[in-house]
Amino acid sequence: PEQASIEYVVLDLAVLKKSMAVPEDELRKHYTDNLNRFTAPEERRARHILIKVDKDAAADSKQKAKARAEALLADARKNPTAFADLASKNSDDTGSATQGGDLDFFGRGAMVKPFEDAAFAMKVGDISNLVESEFGFHIIKLEAVKGGEKKPFEAVRAEIEEVLRQQLATKKWAEAAEQFTNTVYEQSDSLQPAVDKLKLEKRTANVRRNPVPGTSGALASAKLLDALFASDAIKNKRNTDAVEVGPNQLASARIVQHQPARTLPLAEVREAVRQQLVATQAEALARKEGEARMAQ
Repeated sequence: PEQASIEYVVLDLAVLKKSMAVPEDELRKHYTDNLNRFTAPEERRARHILIKVDKDAAADSKQKAKARAEALLADARKNPTAFADLASKNSDDTGSATQGGDLDFFGRGAMVKPFEDAAFAMKVGDISNLVESEFGFHIIKLEAVKGGEKKPFEAVRAEIEEVLRQQLATKKWAEAAEQFTNTVYEQSDSLQPAVDKLKLEKRTANVRRNPVPGTSGALASAKLLDALFASDAIKNKRNTDAVEVGPNQLASARIVQHQPARTLPLAEVREAVRQQLVATQAEALARKEGEARMAQ
């Protein structure tokens, strides 16, 4: 089949990113402005005793529940080490009561707000005052705290640089795409000017008019191959126009050597021809023998 040896270049965001230089002060500013992103979320582990009362309950029912909760709070403060036992015997939160009131670790947003506000204001070992929520009255004991540590700048420097390079490359894409398009068109006898101007990599390949199955990237683009095998591109070995071969991805190619479709000489394909003849004759003999046996 017809084929060609080609040179080609590809401009995409990945290429632009490599050429982006981010000043150190910009990296540090991004770190300072986004400290929350580089801080491990704080989590707290608590036990609680719930004295359940409906938020729409009558005043006397609420008062009875509160009095019971206050009595349990006093018991908990007298003997903090017995908090788990107190929760097991008295908490109306059946899910955690069997675990001694243990709620395991939780982050912000996991609990109702009054409970969260209280838990995140406590120190390890503290027992809260009564906390009223839509479920009733809670007594909270803070067991442990984890997270909240800030990652040092050096540990996230590469990550920040990658983000800022991507942002710079995205901003510069339109300008670079225009430069690429103009350069491959105006200096169409070579791809080197585009390589030098935009710091691209010049690649080589052998291609046919249609994408080879399994090919990826620019050489899988039917649009690029159509432009490459246009009669003018073959005859004058000029750069193709810039062709969009993917999202934010342009390519241009030129033919270095073109080989039209041709019949190969027998000397080059003798073995392949021999194998085809052997297969054809073997099939004919097998059919003849089969028909003879059927006749018998």
